[in-house]
Amino acid sequence: MRKNILYIVTAAALIFSSCASELDTEPAGSSVSDEQLQELVKKDPDLVLAPMMLGVTNYMHTGNRRGSTNDRGFMVWNLGMDLQGNDMLLSSLNNWFADEYMFENLRGQTNSLTADRWYCYYKMVYMANQILDLIPEDAEGTALVYKAQAMTFRAMAYYYLMCIYQNDYLHGGKDKAGVPYYTSTKDPVTGRTPSIEVFSNITADLKDAVAIFEAAGYDAMESTSDIDQSVANMVLARVALTTGEYATAKSAAAAVIAENYSLMNEEQYTKSGFQSSALPETVWSYTWASGTSLENRAFSSWISITAIDNANNKGVYPCIDERLYNKIPATDYRKKNFLAEAQNPYPAYANTKFNTPNYRVDEIYMRLSEAYLLKAEAEARGGDDAAAQQTLFELVSKRDSAYAKSTKTGSALLDEIFLQSRIELWGEGHEFFTNKRFNVGVDRASSANHQHKAVIPAGKDFTYQIPLSIEINSNPNISSSDQNPL
Repeated sequence: MRKNILYIVTAAALIFSSCASELDTEPAGSSVSDEQLQELVKKDPDLVLAPMMLGVTNYMHTGNRRGSTNDRGFMVWNLGMDLQGNDMLLSSLNNWFADEYMFENLRGQTNSLTADRWYCYYKMVYMANQILDLIPEDAEGTALVYKAQAMTFRAMAYYYLMCIYQNDYLHGGKDKAGVPYYTSTKDPVTGRTPSIEVFSNITADLKDAVAIFEAAGYDAMESTSDIDQSVANMVLARVALTTGEYATAKSAAAAVIAENYSLMNEEQYTKSGFQSSALPETVWSYTWASGTSLENRAFSSWISITAIDNANNKGVYPCIDERLYNKIPATDYRKKNFLAEAQNPYPAYANTKFNTPNYRVDEIYMRLSEAYLLKAEAEARGGDDAAAQQTLFELVSKRDSAYAKSTKTGSALLDEIFLQSRIELWGEGHEFFTNKRFNVGVDRASSANHQHKAVIPAGKDFTYQIPLSIEINSNPNISSSDQNPL
């Protein structure tokens, strides 16, 4: 199903929408009923579902709400989230991402950014549900694989919605209202589903998806562009850590590690630009194609200092916080991904991690190294310090030849895992979400190179409000009394 994507009339279903009324429209001129498509699915799943799944994966690269300059695709969304932390900064404050970096016009119910994230993740939900609606209950074979892919995609979207629009599950969010949960495009509009129920549904979907992939003998190594059991397990590990299911998180992360991926060597890590689907760590990625290229609005055009389009970026470069840079040992080759000194026109600490000659490159959504960090965290939180120390050593010793296996335990060991996550995954869209899970706020006061000295304690200020324009005003089951506090 991966190698021969068929473009047919039923690809009209790629005109997707969301639960919000602003999006709730059906493709114009369609003359094929759902029942007819379900019959086609039974006969030839690829004919109907391959184009739809292609649209799903392409949306990761191209998705947006307003068509604005700096809101195109999953990695660009995550870049804006990374800037709401401690470890990434803008070298000047006149960049398109200045609002995110300075926490302005950001999380209130009337702010565009609040509506943007809601819209895009719910569009992912709707796209997944469109596919699932066409797969009959008695489906078998290839159709079930598409089902597993769609369930994984939906679960991931809900995971991000819950991370952004509610407090962390184990830090006050468990017993609060979640987000509206839909399993079909035909579901009636609903109110805020309890957080515990949303996460239960997410977890069930991911476990079912993994079981389907494994029963089908699906080859996770055949293509990094496909949603497969490794993608499902990676999301499951994130979710299980969030909800305190540490044995599940450990098992899911271990399953990713057990596949035939391998950690990058120094040459690959420091000179690849982290933008090639062919890298041995790549679990899931977008492979550049002219038909879906965003050109100077792609992730690389914002993050790579050598590919930056100055008309967009205004000569502003993403840099690492000096404090984090100084915590990277000299023997650790990850330090080479940042400039120790200014090199005109680049400031000191500008990242070279994502350097590419242009913006026509792949995008990596998931890497093997994250699985090691998730597994180590799950082991530490589950009380198995020795296993966590070993898992962390297996990753960090590949980056730092002088790294000795940690002897720390308890909270000190978790602090070390947290630090290694910050170093390893810098700029890849994890910090906002990891900070919420670790209950860490923002404190830039002592940073020498941060341009904005925000000090924001962990808690509600990292939880977005439900957007007024595209949800509360159009959903009779959500009122102002259901709103998250500002």
